[in-house]
Amino acid sequence: MSFLQLMITALLVASIIFSFSIIKARNKWKRLVAYSLVSVKVIMIIVLYALMTETTFFLDVAVVYALLSYIGIIVIANYMLEWRRPK
Repeated sequence: MSFLQLMITALLVASIIFSFSIIKARNKWKRLVAYSLVSVKVIMIIVLYALMTETTFFLDVAVVYALLSYIGIIVIANYMLEWRRPK
């Protein structure tokens, strides 16, 4: 097993652990942070896979996924802040 495969396996295990954290967290902000961590781990897995297969297509996929994840987290955080404010 190569070093890249070992890193991908470790990141998969970490993603699964943080996925359980998304489900079990009682605080919505902790869920948002756990979602952010899972998305970062998925991006890292995609980048490592691109390095392992030596294809640049997966790097483009990782960049697009990172941008969509960032925008999604910002939108969800703004929605949660607006929801708390009294009208």
